[in-house]
Amino acid sequence: MTAPKIAIQARIWGLKNLVAEYPAIFDKVSETGYAGAESRASLLIDDEAGVLDYLKNHPNFSLIGLHTNLKDFDNEDRVAQLDNLLPRMNRAGSKYLIASMGRVEQFDKWFELAAKVTEQCAKYGVQFCYHNHAGEFERGYEFFDGLASHGIALAADLAWVSKGGKDVVEFIDRYEPHIKYVHVKDFNGDQWKELGEGGMDLPRILTRLEKLNLPWWTVEQDNTDQDPSVSATISRKYLRNRGQ
Repeated sequence: MTAPKIAIQARIWGLKNLVAEYPAIFDKVSETGYAGAESRASLLIDDEAGVLDYLKNHPNFSLIGLHTNLKDFDNEDRVAQLDNLLPRMNRAGSKYLIASMGRVEQFDKWFELAAKVTEQCAKYGVQFCYHNHAGEFERGYEFFDGLASHGIALAADLAWVSKGGKDVVEFIDRYEPHIKYVHVKDFNGDQWKELGEGGMDLPRILTRLEKLNLPWWTVEQDNTDQDPSVSATISRKYLRNRGQ
């Protein structure tokens, strides 16, 4: 079993800050012990030259994942949008396109769209993954069973699984073949916390997660009441103490 590389969702430093200050933020990602970062897809579209220059000068850092909204592709320009984004991802070495969506009443339309996006991503060697929140669990596992039946991979957000009222290990057991990417996070009530500082049963969950042998785990903390670099360091230390 190979230990995963550890990335962090750079939003902890602030989404607005990331747009204007991504070189400094990526420096902080590396300084706090991470091998890479996940960011908004728009960053690569808005400043591909700058991002590529940064990556060229920091060969040990990876912009491993880009996050977007599935609804952004619900238009006639979807193919052109992806044909614009995906070659940029190839040039940047970004392996995962992660999309979330939020609550919807009718699922089938979105399953079909996600399947089309998955197919187009695969042509460029990019793994498309659906990122869950809690709202998708309002009808139990129905939404996720639908994703699985359409061949759509999951970017499993472990804390949102718990917030959705499901046992995280049970979720991993049920969808193991479909989980290709993961967000590792912790929380207490409504407050996102550093890993090990919240109420998640992380030892049990991460022991199960290790068996998936994923190449990357991405730490995510949506916000913090501390300096973001302090929070990032605490979470990285927690995983390092577990051998990751």
